[in-house]
Amino acid sequence: MNYDDIFSKNLPAPVDVPAGLRAQTKYVFSVTYADPEALPPDEFADAMRTALLREGRELAMYPPPQGHVGMRELIAHNLSENRGFEPDIDCMFLSAGAGGAIQTVLDAFIDPGDIVLVEEFSYLGTLGMLLARRADVIHIPTDDQGMDTDALENTLKQLAAKGKRPKFIYTISVYQNPMGMTLSIERRKRMVELSQQYGVPIFENESYADFRIEGPPLPPAMSAIDDQDSVMYVSAYTKLLGCGLRLGYGVVPPAVRDTLAKIRFGTSPSHLAAMTVFEYLRDHKDDHIERVGLSLRAKRDAMLAALGESFPPECSWNKPDGGMMIWVRLPEGADTWAALDRAVEADVKYNPGPVFRANRDGHNFLRLTYSHNSPEEIHEGISRLAEVFHKEGLFNTSG
Repeated sequence: MNYDDIFSKNLPAPVDVPAGLRAQTKYVFSVTYADPEALPPDEFADAMRTALLREGRELAMYPPPQGHVGMRELIAHNLSENRGFEPDIDCMFLSAGAGGAIQTVLDAFIDPGDIVLVEEFSYLGTLGMLLARRADVIHIPTDDQGMDTDALENTLKQLAAKGKRPKFIYTISVYQNPMGMTLSIERRKRMVELSQQYGVPIFENESYADFRIEGPPLPPAMSAIDDQDSVMYVSAYTKLLGCGLRLGYGVVPPAVRDTLAKIRFGTSPSHLAAMTVFEYLRDHKDDHIERVGLSLRAKRDAMLAALGESFPPECSWNKPDGGMMIWVRLPEGADTWAALDRAVEADVKYNPGPVFRANRDGHNFLRLTYSHNSPEEIHEGISRLAEVFHKEGLFNTSG
């Protein structure tokens, strides 16, 4: 059977990704996995048993289109306590991870050629979805306070002068992936003002808001600042409780909810997973978040120490107050994309900087994640990576 001439003409566009990212290695500094040391299998098992005894018969039926009602009510309460706004649960939907919620929104909004504004470097998962849909992704300069709202305003003004209106401004506003910073309160307010002025909604991803290690309290979500239905919000419990659970959620304005209902809110998570997470978080949320924070602090500190020991002063990196990643800059001319295969041979994986850019530049940057390996393994892996970079000449390159 020859299938070549009967495939859909609407398949996603190919997105260039280094083959090394698909390799299996011992030292995984390329994925924001949930922290295995912080997961409590016994308590998960107890939560599932309790949920099944109370709600198990509901598994015979399809779940509500927007997901488990109790879970949505709990999320709304948590957002009110921690992020400054309490959404209507009828404007919330559960999803297969944050990625599932993002995909659902993109399915409703993005056509080929549509403009989307993102940070200077942006999460490779969302970026890949946008590129696969043939969107026109424009990166906005970003510093340690987050997306530069002056640069954002200039870009919006220039596009408006050409009669062009972006579909939305996509931002990871807390412990940004991959760069690690948090959008300041002043820039949050300004971004909301610009969104309302130019009629361009904000798509706010706060998937790392539960991962504060130190530093000042987080500013409120932009959903708490907005008063004109200008913000769509997404987050998840996958990084907190286990990537295998695939439980995320989106919060959208009523008009967007009505459109998402036409595509049945995308890919729903397992109803059993939602029941279990609901039961577990009701009793253990604060303790779990504290346990994860303590473990991530030890791993972050181990990676910072290892970088200081193994990488030369020509390199620089941030010290994140939270999240799961460190953003590293190598000397101009270094090519982290080309060196990845050699690193994989040394049993180490990382993310080359270009996977976070639409046009695949930024070769002298890389992202390192620290959530998966133990502190001892982090020291070993960073030492191996430094050896690879030294042999490949990445530490002594000039533009």
